Amino acid sequence: MNARRCLLLATAGLLVMAGGCFSAKAPERIDVRLGSDRPEPVDSSRVPDPQTLEEARQELHKAYANIQYLERKVDKLENDKAEYKRERDTYKKRLKKYEDD
Repeated sequence: MNARRCLLLATAGLLVMAGGCFSAKAPERIDVRLGSDRPEPVDSSRVPDPQTLEEARQELHKAYANIQYLERKVDKLENDKAEYKRERDTYKKRLKKYEDD
């Protein structure tokens, strides 16, 4: 969460510094890329330096896409972990039952 918060604050700061006071309007339509589930990776080794508002929006879109991908991946891994724990517990109970017999 800390990295996510830093990325959002850095992007917001860049938008303010790059554009000063401006009026931003939400896009009428958001295009969803078809094909790969994995978004284009964000280069986290540097802070983006957008020259225009559109470049800043593109960087922010990439960052949010990456965050959403990672959140889905974490959810899947947590589900897998819970499933493995259930299987482990089942096998432990079965082993204990056979050892008691």
